[in-house]
Parts: sequence; C-alpha cells; structure tokens
Amino acid sequence: MTNSSVIIDSIGTAKPIASKILSDAFEIPQELITKLIYGAPSVLLHKVDDALAQKATDTLSQLGLEVSVQDASVSIPVSNTSYEISVYIEDIEALPTVTRQVSEFLGCSLKEAFHLLAEPSGIVLGGVSKATVDAFSKRVDARVVASQITNDTYTITVLPGEKLLQEQISKELNTKEYPFITISYSDSQRIWRKYGTSNKLTICNESHLRYELLLEKVTTSNPRHKETLMTTIGMPEEIIDTVLTNLPVQLEEGITIQEAITQIEKYKTTGLHCACRALANSDTQIHIDSIIDLEATQNLLNQFIAEDQLPSKEGQSWSSPFIKKLIARYIESKLIEIQTSLEITA
Repeated sequence: MTNSSVIIDSIGTAKPIASKILSDAFEIPQELITKLIYGAPSVLLHKVDDALAQKATDTLSQLGLEVSVQDASVSIPVSNTSYEISVYIEDIEALPTVTRQVSEFLGCSLKEAFHLLAEPSGIVLGGVSKATVDAFSKRVDARVVASQITNDTYTITVLPGEKLLQEQISKELNTKEYPFITISYSDSQRIWRKYGTSNKLTICNESHLRYELLLEKVTTSNPRHKETLMTTIGMPEEIIDTVLTNLPVQLEEGITIQEAITQIEKYKTTGLHCACRALANSDTQIHIDSIIDLEATQNLLNQFIAEDQLPSKEGQSWSSPFIKKLIARYIESKLIEIQTSLEITA
C-alpha cells in the first residue's frame, strides 16, 4: 500500500555530497534535492509503500540526515520562513577551524569559505530553514546569527559631509539620534527607495553587524558611576578622572545591537550615558613599528599578502596593503604571539 511519506527533518550531520547520492538513487534533480535538504522539514517521497519508505529512511540516516516517516494522509509539513546565516568569530584564533567547518557544511573550497567569512556581513548562507540554522550552529565553532530580513532592524548611515541628507532622513524617521539605528524593514526600504540611488547612504541589517559601546557623558553626582567603571568595565580607579575628561571612550567592542541597547539602559542607571556605533566594515591596514622576527612574520603574512609586499628585514617599519578586517584581526593575534607591536587603522 502506498500510504507513507518520507520526511527530511534536518540536514543533521550530512555532507553536501548527500544531495548527489540521493539524486542518483531516487532519480530526482540534484538542485531540487539540495533545496529540500536546506529547506527541511520537507517531503522527499510521498505516497510510497512501507518497504520503500523504510529503505529510503535507512539510506538517508546513513548519510547523516535526520528523517521520519508519516502517514501519507497527514498534512505535509511546510516551512514558509527562510533565514540568512552569518558567522562572527569571537575567538579569532579559531579562524582556520571555522573556515574548514563552513567549507565542509557548504561543500565549497576552503578559499571560497574563507571569502564568505571575510565579507563585511559574514553571511555564508541564505534562504534556509530553521532546522538548517540549528544544524549549522551545532557544526560551527563560532557565533551563528540567523535573521529574517522582514523582521530585522536596520542601521542607516550617510556619507560624511551630507548634513542636509541626514537632516531630511532624520525628519522622515522622526528621530534626532544618529546614526539611525533599529529602523524597521519597511521604513528602511522606504528610505532606500527615496534616497538610495544617490549612493550617499548605506543600510545594514543589524543582525549581522557588530557594535562598539561609547561612553559619551557621565553624571558625576551619581554615586555608582565610579564603582561601575571599576567593577563592570575593569577601569583602574587612578585613571578614571583622566578618562572622563577625554570622552568619548570605548567601553565595549564586538557586541550585537540588542546587547548594546541593553547595556546602554543598564549603564544609564549608574550615571553613565552611552551610545552605540556600528563597527566599520571597510578594509584596514596593519602598521608595524619594528619587525621582531622576520621569518615568523613573513610566514604569517605570506598566507594573505603578496610576496613582493612583505617586509624584507628585521627592525624595519612596515605597513600592509588594505586587507579584510577579519584577516587583520587574525594577523594581529598571531603577531602578538611573537611580541610584535602593531596598530590597525581604517
């Protein structure tokens, strides 16, 4: 009796080659198989006999897919929600490991996986289901962010010097705060349709951005402000007065917009008035005052920088060409290991 449906519940631990194996086994186009896997839960086979359903389930399970069988008369599960996935590597030392993990999940080369990770948004996959998000999160040793573009909020910035445009957008959004943060999808699209063709503004999905928290003003009459700076921020008491005369100063870096907003409210109760700012995603340069270990430095830099642009002798100062921020972070961590002082600039 043809009374069974075979359901792909999740990609699980399956490798990308699974789509080709299933395509050959069931004579279904590979492109469709791939869509079913990344869009799980989805129906692979509908109204088949129990023996075929069991055989198919065994095959799918051996490939690492999470599967189930249900009565064909039961409503077929449908996932109408799609997500974009980005990766933020908090421990930059894990970059090689995460690159390999993304490569294995997507079935692409290490070079292609690294390119995706190094892009400003860090988005590596789009149009996938929640089940795929969960599976990906289990297989990657980094912070995985999943977003639905219509439900997300956005940051809008304008080019420096475009004060009139900034004022126009400020009126339309009914806010004096700048940059314009936590803007709804509908409002951000409306602003983009009206001003986007001018190439004078950028709109970024906040789910995939990282922010810094800036201390801008202090209510010194609040008795808790120094305690918070010392215990929460870790600022030595002897430098607090000096710091407060040189505001703004960065308190935190690499946090999400939600974390930034929470911190702003928390610090406000202690007399610390903060603002958040999206970290620049533009390419950066590394500046070294003095090359300490030439061989180790060259071996590190040669992974990312052309040989003719490498430093040539110990003791020299050196500046890199413009490189992706992710690469700069990784190089920084490795140079610190060999006691090399450096500066990263936009």
